[in-house]
Amino acid sequence: MKVAFLIIDMQNGCRDLFCKCKREFDEAVDYINEASELFRSKGLPVIRILDKEVGDDICSKDFQFVDSIDVDDKDIIVYKEYTNAFFKTDLNEILKKLGVDFVVISGFAAEYCVLFSYNGAIENGYGVSLLQNGIAGISYDEVKKMQLIRPVISLEALEYFLN
Repeated sequence: MKVAFLIIDMQNGCRDLFCKCKREFDEAVDYINEASELFRSKGLPVIRILDKEVGDDICSKDFQFVDSIDVDDKDIIVYKEYTNAFFKTDLNEILKKLGVDFVVISGFAAEYCVLFSYNGAIENGYGVSLLQNGIAGISYDEVKKMQLIRPVISLEALEYFLN
């Protein structure tokens, strides 16, 4: 089994313009950074997904990932225009080419892009789990609901799983 880590829409514009729960957004960053470092140390793909609708263009500050997210030149970048990261993007082709059959999803917004990308992963035949405490949303209650009714994986379990 090969696993990939997806980081969805952790962009400045998402945090500043849409996120009412900035503290939870910032707390999710710590979990995302730990998970991405774990994936990178195992030579597994980390895929950063950016929403084209955030910011004026891809060079704008709003469009970029928040500075607190650790990035690497080897990360794969996918640009999306819709809430589902699989819809009309090359994400599925990238994952298939890499031999990935399971994805761990993190990012923003739990109620929209994370949820629809989760469903997109299932529709495309992938095993999928959310990173526990690694998702943020517009509503704190919706984030908690997402983590209660969908499979989540903790950092500790992820580390064991990847070894």
